[in-house]
Amino acid sequence: MLHTFQGGPREGSLSLPPSKSLAHRKIILAALAPLGGEVHLSEISKDIEDTINLIKSLGGAVKITDTNNTHHIAIAPIPKNISAPVHIHVNESATTLRIALILAPALADSVTFTAGKSLAARPMDEGIRFLKENGVNVTGPWPIKTTGRLVFERAEISAETTGQFATGALLAAAAQNQGATLTVINPVSRPYIHMTAALITEAGIAVDEKHDAFIIKKGEIHATSSEIEGDWSHAAAFIVANETGSRIRLENLPTHSLQGDSEIHKHIKSIKENTPVDLTHTPDLLMALAVLATKHGATFTGIRRLRTKETDRIAATAAMLRALGIDTKATEDTLVVAPGNIRPATIDTFGDHRIAFAGFAAACAANGPITLKNPEAANKSWPGFYTAVEKLPLIHENKSENRNR
Repeated sequence: MLHTFQGGPREGSLSLPPSKSLAHRKIILAALAPLGGEVHLSEISKDIEDTINLIKSLGGAVKITDTNNTHHIAIAPIPKNISAPVHIHVNESATTLRIALILAPALADSVTFTAGKSLAARPMDEGIRFLKENGVNVTGPWPIKTTGRLVFERAEISAETTGQFATGALLAAAAQNQGATLTVINPVSRPYIHMTAALITEAGIAVDEKHDAFIIKKGEIHATSSEIEGDWSHAAAFIVANETGSRIRLENLPTHSLQGDSEIHKHIKSIKENTPVDLTHTPDLLMALAVLATKHGATFTGIRRLRTKETDRIAATAAMLRALGIDTKATEDTLVVAPGNIRPATIDTFGDHRIAFAGFAAACAANGPITLKNPEAANKSWPGFYTAVEKLPLIHENKSENRNR
């Protein structure tokens, strides 16, 4: 399958999908609350479907009703002591699987985890090691099977590969309702670990943090607010497009946010000042920022773990840039992009949604069409992406229309 974007800058207004990182966490917190809760989403992506199915696998009922272009997701509470064997299958959402790998053994005596082919190839070692160090028997992969209940008062968890297991451990600590201290070692994606702590606090359990040690107080979880702001990760492609001449208004993007990718303007400043762009805590911005780097040149660092995302994102980004006619050099942990002019091209998404979004940003800076191979990759996080961007007219078309009036 192919999808072609016409080249040239766009204008108009766009409503972003709800923040995926916030939605995962709020759905899970609602399910952990004794009375359940509700979450409202304008779109339900494949990744969020995985988290909804996680709640169902753990015994929580989920009812979705649609009104006024909004999905109202009513979530009944998960039982806190599950003795029957549990099977959790996650298709492609790494966030869902990694949180579940730590959280589910805190709720159930026996859990079997299976995953989609691509997801099963991604690193799970940090989570498995944490479980074993805290008394849970683990076999696999694959499947991964756990027996025994996860309970801890003081624990350490490595987050050198991902912060998602640390998020799972924070949620597990909150669910056990006895208080705990969790020390996170070498954390990457620190803003998203802090997001989890902040949402647990919003849900009624105080969390104190100092030097990556989180003290989760004893308390009962209450559901968080049902509304979810726009997604800064998805906004990145449009922010970059605006830097290259587009005039796209993002209607539901908050100025202040728990989302780590709201740091994008700091990275844009680094690109313009020709200083290295450290993406240790915001690696998912690489694909969009690489498009902006074609204008100024840039060196990106702290991106090693992108090698084991939906695809090897460093290699996929380098392939995208080369297809666009841009010189680039990649190492295990860096990407160097030379300035140049984006030419019409065909880009392979390699099944990665963020390459699809970056392809749109590239089209906004190109003087001819950009075609995507495997464009359906966007459905992983934004099913309505192509419909949304097709409503953004080319700027020069509007000018032409005005001259002919």
